[in-house]
Amino acid sequence: MESTSFIEAVRYAIDLRLAEVDALPQGVQIWMTFMRSLYLSAAVFVIWKKEARFVLAMALSTAVLIIGVKTFFPEIHSGDIGTVVHLLLWTPVLIYLLTQHAVFVEEIKSKQAFSFIYGVWSFVVAGVLATSLVLDLGSVLF
Repeated sequence: MESTSFIEAVRYAIDLRLAEVDALPQGVQIWMTFMRSLYLSAAVFVIWKKEARFVLAMALSTAVLIIGVKTFFPEIHSGDIGTVVHLLLWTPVLIYLLTQHAVFVEEIKSKQAFSFIYGVWSFVVAGVLATSLVLDLGSVLF
């Protein structure tokens, strides 16, 4: 594939993705914006906390994978791509975060504001991830 045609294909995929997201119900759009903002907020902690690095990597990988698949298969709806990407990519991250439960509790018990905020953030991320995966699984099964 020629570089200019590849760039055009990526731009087209992004335009399709944006149009498909715009067509979703407002509640779904709000949920997606909330998740995106929460996961990208990992950048605040990424230098000091390895779990935040996993969350940020998950968020960025999700975006790249969705646009990448959409570039080569524009006929597949972004929601379907996103569901598969979420289930395959986010499940291991959620399992990892759940194994760090004790670390997050210690962070919350800490007398340091940064650690407390990080501990609470971590639990919120894990809860949102779990909720999103249940919704994705429900869309696959029903």
